[in-house]
Amino acid sequence: MPQYLRIAEKVYNKFKDEKKFTQKPVEYLNFLIKEVRKEIKGTEMKLLYQYIDFQEGFQKPLREDALNIDVSLVPHYQHRDEFILWLAGFIERITIGGKKKLPPILENIPPEFTVHYQLEKLVRPQQENCYDELVSYFKSEEFKEHSMS
Repeated sequence: MPQYLRIAEKVYNKFKDEKKFTQKPVEYLNFLIKEVRKEIKGTEMKLLYQYIDFQEGFQKPLREDALNIDVSLVPHYQHRDEFILWLAGFIERITIGGKKKLPPILENIPPEFTVHYQLEKLVRPQQENCYDELVSYFKSEEFKEHSMS
């Protein structure tokens, strides 16, 4: 995800500096895609889709060969962090290549280093003691004093 965030931030800053953002997302989203293409040029990443159809609230019929995006779900560009996160996720969905996600850490731990047996002892409460402790608490003077006040 960091490489997508880096690209998204570059594209956002370039658009902000050149004042390419408009009030209607449909107008600037195609320019965003062009800018993303420029940024990923020369990297291992490639676009999955040649055509992305940005629709305002799914008013038009959906095309099978294109990625359809509901523009009403795009955050406003003035909310910088939210927009960059959305753009990074969008770039991740429309590209292939780049760095692969790291595998879960648990798969890399050799079996001799597991602590499952110790964890079970820590997590499981002693059932017989809990029952006795609860009954004795409800019969205690401390409980009777707190329940009366």
